[in-house]
Amino acid sequence: MKKYSLAQMEALLAISRLGSFHAAAKQINVTQPTISLRIRELEEALGSRFFERSGRNAKLSADGVVAAQYAEQAFDLFEEMEIRLRTGDPLQGTLRVGSSETVAISCLPQIISRLGDRFPNLHVELTVGNSYLLADALAANRLDVAFLSEAGAPPRIAHEPLALAPVAWVGSSHALLDTATLRPADLARTRVLCVPPPSPLYEIVAKWCAEEKSNRPTLNTCNSVAMIVRLVIEGMAMSVLPTCILRDEMHRGTVVRYRQQKDFEPLQICVAYAAHTSPDGLEALVNIARRVMQESNYFAPVGS
Repeated sequence: MKKYSLAQMEALLAISRLGSFHAAAKQINVTQPTISLRIRELEEALGSRFFERSGRNAKLSADGVVAAQYAEQAFDLFEEMEIRLRTGDPLQGTLRVGSSETVAISCLPQIISRLGDRFPNLHVELTVGNSYLLADALAANRLDVAFLSEAGAPPRIAHEPLALAPVAWVGSSHALLDTATLRPADLARTRVLCVPPPSPLYEIVAKWCAEEKSNRPTLNTCNSVAMIVRLVIEGMAMSVLPTCILRDEMHRGTVVRYRQQKDFEPLQICVAYAAHTSPDGLEALVNIARRVMQESNYFAPVGS
């Protein structure tokens, strides 16, 4: 990567706004030869010409417009960094949010909407994925906070319980299995879809088969819960899924929930963050998420 400096980008932006090297030099409080040198070095580093000059006036070239846009974004990020480090508040600047698909499908839009209403200047970078991968991203400081199942939160990640997501075998009403209590053997001739390991849902299936003292049915895997949901609705497969993401289909009778001899333990949905992070700055986000989950009736309260 070629090296260029903040002083060079500052010169680029000052000239683009004021329209001349002379005015920019005066504003930055340097000599005109100094600001000219900064632009020349920046142009050489990036291999472009940024200004078209006519007398004392300077106009951005096509490449100059692009460079100025990136420079503006860079300075915005540096300003965010200063605010974040000075205040220690994660709800200042950019918040990197991770979410399991269970939360993303059921209620994440409402959480993000309310967060935006409360903090209109907050920028959210959203990552949706497997709880285990989100926990790894938290530990590697690639995320600030994540909504995930407790099973995906290792010891170095702090987490607060928010709600419970009941889990069950589900299938289309157009492809009913003739059984009152589902056992692994009942799935021998049925296409079964599951999120690949490591994942909480895969572990639920594996534990169920072990408790039933039965061989695991042949599992087809898909890394997208949303796609599994669609295939279940279309009658192309059965799966173990959080019932909250199929509540409307179950209410209409297009998707059926199967019973086992022993109900699955629900997934505990948590908000997680790096253990060294102060929870005070995230308190507003936690309260918003908990309230949305309570109001949605998609989830059961913790302790129920």
